[in-house]
Amino acid sequence: MEKKDIRLIIFDMDGVVLDSEPLHEIARQAMYRNMGIEKTDPFPEPVGTSAVGFWREVLEQFGLDGDPVALQQEQYRRVEDQIRENHLGPSDGLVDVLAWAHGQGIRIGLASSSTQPMVDDVLELLHVKDSFDYVVAGNQVTRRKPDPEIYCKVMEMAGEKPDAVVAVEDTAPGIAAARAAGIYCFGYDNETSGPQDLSAASRVIENLREIME
Repeated sequence: MEKKDIRLIIFDMDGVVLDSEPLHEIARQAMYRNMGIEKTDPFPEPVGTSAVGFWREVLEQFGLDGDPVALQQEQYRRVEDQIRENHLGPSDGLVDVLAWAHGQGIRIGLASSSTQPMVDDVLELLHVKDSFDYVVAGNQVTRRKPDPEIYCKVMEMAGEKPDAVVAVEDTAPGIAAARAAGIYCFGYDNETSGPQDLSAASRVIENLREIME
């Protein structure tokens, strides 16, 4: 896609806006210890899926009582605490891309599987909230990624068609969602997101600044 044709960039949050998977893993490990869980193989895959769905699978696998929604909230709280306590910033290159996009008249969207409170808090903690024109969280759609609903909703809010939009995702389900919506998708090869199949991406990048090239 030619840069002159882009009118909207839609980012995923976890692993893209924020290099968050290490933070989520630290949170999950602490919770495993508190719950008396020892990871076994096979174990539910947390990356690229909703936290509620992940914790539901964990509870079922280990035969434990618990509320997956409450566990999700605890995980998110622990991640936010790490951002706050360690004064963490957004992913390398994001601020440059946001500045470039606004200078080009390109609007910015967010399509995250995390809940609205988590999304709002993270964007605020990273000091980038005002840079996003459209934000849709996982609890605002009925079907999660890899379903394209969340991307379709952001485009509807922006009044844009797929041929003027690009997405940035770091997981296979996210890429599948963007591509199913008809959107050109950068596959961000973030090594901390674990081994992800990015082969369905329109283009694979290793740094967010490559979006500007």
